[in-house]
Amino acid sequence: MPTLFSRHAVCLSFAAASLVFSASAGAQTFLDELTVASLSPQDKEALLNALSRDLNKDDDDQEAHVWSNAGAKAATLQAVYSFSNSSMTEHSLKAHVCRDLKFVVTAGGKTQDLSRRTCSQNSGRWDIQGKDAPPVTYPPFLSDVTVASLNAQEKKDLLKAAVRTLKDEQDGKTRQWSNKGMGNAAPLRVSLTTSDTGTRPGSFTTCRDLTMVFDGKNGKQELRRRSCENRYGALDIEPGYEEDR
Repeated sequence: MPTLFSRHAVCLSFAAASLVFSASAGAQTFLDELTVASLSPQDKEALLNALSRDLNKDDDDQEAHVWSNAGAKAATLQAVYSFSNSSMTEHSLKAHVCRDLKFVVTAGGKTQDLSRRTCSQNSGRWDIQGKDAPPVTYPPFLSDVTVASLNAQEKKDLLKAAVRTLKDEQDGKTRQWSNKGMGNAAPLRVSLTTSDTGTRPGSFTTCRDLTMVFDGKNGKQELRRRSCENRYGALDIEPGYEEDR
């Protein structure tokens, strides 16, 4: 059966970072530093959307883009911006685009320079649009099993079965595992099912849900976690995990 996880690293491109920002209440962006004028939530969203689109598609030609809220009832504000010095950077094994943003705002005869270097985030947004929420963290693999006490051989073999399920099985398909012959007198059976295959927002990283149902001496237990594959083909199902090749 062909693997459902790609084994090839794909760098994040400008197009991959083309998610449009939707301003939400309380979202902190670089426009919150603006002091020469007050932007309405609608103007803030419109300006950030225009800036995001141009960040994703325009070259480093330093062409000046002009945005204004001339149609608003409030005092007219004009923002002039351009880009330069684009490059790729790597953080936590993920590729990100960074660009120098020259951004000058004029309103009421006053000028404010909000220029800075901005980089894409895991979500595909730029950090000037607001910081990504902290990633979901899970306990170490199998540390939350309560219906059985697993020995080292069982843990190693069940981890291998979980990885093979994530990499090989289609969504909704179940793989069975048991601890027979692994030196534990208490029998344990586990069904492993994959679901919700997709990509991490703003990237080409493949992620899947793994549902494990444990049936042991002390009853049944269901655990679910989402696992993603990094650019080198290893899963984050366990910190530092490397599959035997």
